[in-house]
Amino acid sequence: MNEAGLLLMLRLLSAVLLLCFLGAMAWLIYRDLRRAAAETAQDRISRGRLRVLASESSTAAPGTIFPLLPVTRIGRSENNTIVLEDAFVSAEHALLARRDAQWWLEDLNSRNGTLLNDLPLGESTVVSAGDVITIGSVQLKIEPSEVSG
Repeated sequence: MNEAGLLLMLRLLSAVLLLCFLGAMAWLIYRDLRRAAAETAQDRISRGRLRVLASESSTAAPGTIFPLLPVTRIGRSENNTIVLEDAFVSAEHALLARRDAQWWLEDLNSRNGTLLNDLPLGESTVVSAGDVITIGSVQLKIEPSEVSG
C-alpha cells in the first residue's frame, strides 16, 4: 500500500469515527429530551397547592389558594414564593420542596416555629395531601392540583 492509499484510509476512518460520534451525541440528546418531557408531564400531574383554612393575615384570607412550585419558600419577606403578612411569621419561615416524588416541609429556624397537623416540626418531614401546616396565625392545607390539559 502506498502513501496516498494510507492517507485515504485514514481519512475514511476519521470520517466514520466522526459520524459515529455525532450519531452518539444526537442519540444522547434525544434520550435526554424524552426524559425531560416525561418529568415535566409527571410534574404537571403531581404539583399541588396550599389552601388557606384560617388566618388573621391581611394577605391570606381563608379560601385563598397558593400554587406550589418545586421549591416554595414561605415567609414575611417579599423574596418568598408565598408572602404572609403576619407578626408571628419570620422573614424566611418555612420551605416546601419536591424531592423524590414527595413533598418535604422544613422549618427555616423560624422564631415561632412551624406546626404540621398541630405538632411542632422538628426536622424536615414528608407531607401529603390533607396535611395542615400552621405558620403564625395562618393554617394552610395541602391539596393536589387539578390536572389541566
